[in-house]
Amino acid sequence: MTAAASPEFEELAADLGQRIIAAELRGLVLRFGDETRIVGVADRMPPAATLEAPLEELQVVLSGQRGAEELRALRWIGNPEPYIALLASS
Repeated sequence: MTAAASPEFEELAADLGQRIIAAELRGLVLRFGDETRIVGVADRMPPAATLEAPLEELQVVLSGQRGAEELRALRWIGNPEPYIALLASS
């Protein structure tokens, strides 16, 4: 059974979605366990990539606590590169 996403996670995911739209990228699927969140979808374009990780790891990623190489090491379906700059810590 998958842990329930916290309100903080949902807020971080929504913020990422807005940044994806602002950057004019296609959406991103966040998958944890048997749940998914689709963020940044606009103009009926389907998401371009999927990031799969445990919920706790996705929360850390969405909080900006992972560097670019750490992000690339996660399980991606599709090209992660357009999303790395939006997610990577400085």
